[in-house]
Order: sequence, then C-alpha cells, then structure tokens
Amino acid sequence: MISMLIYNKIEKELHSLYREFRNQAAYLSDEHWKILVTEKIDEVMERMDTLALLDMACMDVTEEGTLPIVEAMRQEFEEMYLLLVADTSLSPMSYMKPSVRATSLLLRPCTQTDIQRVTREFVESYMAYFDKKNGVNSFIIDSRDGRLHIPYHKIHYFEAREKKLYAQTDSEEYGFYHTIDSLEEKLPGYFVRCHRSFIVNIRKIDKVVLSKNLIQLFGGWELPLSRSYKRKFKELGRPEREIKNS
Repeated sequence: MISMLIYNKIEKELHSLYREFRNQAAYLSDEHWKILVTEKIDEVMERMDTLALLDMACMDVTEEGTLPIVEAMRQEFEEMYLLLVADTSLSPMSYMKPSVRATSLLLRPCTQTDIQRVTREFVESYMAYFDKKNGVNSFIIDSRDGRLHIPYHKIHYFEAREKKLYAQTDSEEYGFYHTIDSLEEKLPGYFVRCHRSFIVNIRKIDKVVLSKNLIQLFGGWELPLSRSYKRKFKELGRPEREIKNS
C-alpha cells in the first residue's frame, strides 16, 4: 500500500489535486493507495500522530506556520516524496532548504494543465523509486553483445511481430526472442496485455479511447485494444481508492 496526505487551504484546488493524484495512481501504479485529504492545517498534525508510514505528501505552504509542520514531517518521514504548493509571495529561500527537501513544486497561479503535468511527473518519479526500492527495476535482454538492462520505466510497450518481440523506449526499440505469453507472466503488474501482439506499460497511457478500440500513449504512440481485453481497461479506470475528507 502507498499512503499519501494532501493539504491545501483552497477547497477547489484541493479537490482538483486529489482528483489528479487519484487518476495518476490508477494509470501509473497497480498498488493500493490510501489518500488522506484536508484543508485544515491542524488536522495535518493530528494525522501525523496516527500515521506509521507516509510515502507521499502534497503540502500548501502559503499559510503562516505551515513550514515548521512540513519540516517536522520531513524529520518523521525521511524518505517521503514531497510536493510543495507555493506562490510568489514566498521567497524560495524559505522552503527550498535541506530541512524541507521538496521533491517537486507547484507554483501559483496554476492552471489545470499545470496541475496535471506536475502530479503526473511527481507520481511517475515516485513509482520509479518505488520499483527500484522493491527490486523491480530493469528488463534484461541477453544478446551476442552481452546483457542489456532496460529500466522498466523507460519501456512504453512490447510488440510481437515477425517471430520476435520488441521493447519500445522513447528513442529506440530492442528486439529479442521470446513468446508474448511467457513474457506477460514475467513482467511487473503495470504491464498489461491489450492485444494478442501488444503488452502496454499502463504508466505511459495518456488516454484509452474505448469507442475506437485504441490506446494513446504519451509520446504519440497508438496501440490497438482488442475486444477480449477491453473489460480489463474499463476496470483500470475505476480502481478502489480510500479518501477521508475533512
């Protein structure tokens, strides 16, 4: 399970952040997420007293007295990934310091597009760290030139064609001999079969167009979605998530 706390004093922005984190969690992770949200800073301290672990936090630091609480969180949860929400009224010197160690920053005024981009980059970065920490890091291809390690987070999809399999990364594809059925069993859970010839990294999905049996990936790739796997992708869009509102 991955635990997260979101604090934001602006209710509309709080709900927008929660919605985006929930969506990113659905596409970028196959773990169960426990997301706690509040717009009251006093509740942050109450939650800290009851949390044994906190993997991620999104904290609005624009309210006076919030930064010491963030620093206390950092002391308590040293490996926590931290996204700060700030604005131009604050000097970066006040929050960009070792006692805070922010992982990412969302700066107001911000658009919905800004929120989508920052939350996606933040969750994607955490999931790469999570996989490495748990020993799920690279796909290994043995060739005549030696052993090639391709980090899983760089692979967009696998394709079967011309009696070989191919791993597609941002800039290159790597061919190897294997069966797609056997490969499917060996891959981490966020690689999902979408067609008899394709396995997609769901963390790379931008959009699933069910009406056109199509999967669109970040980077411009489009993969077919066959009818036999359609139900699985419908379920991916409706994961169970836990939220406790203030």
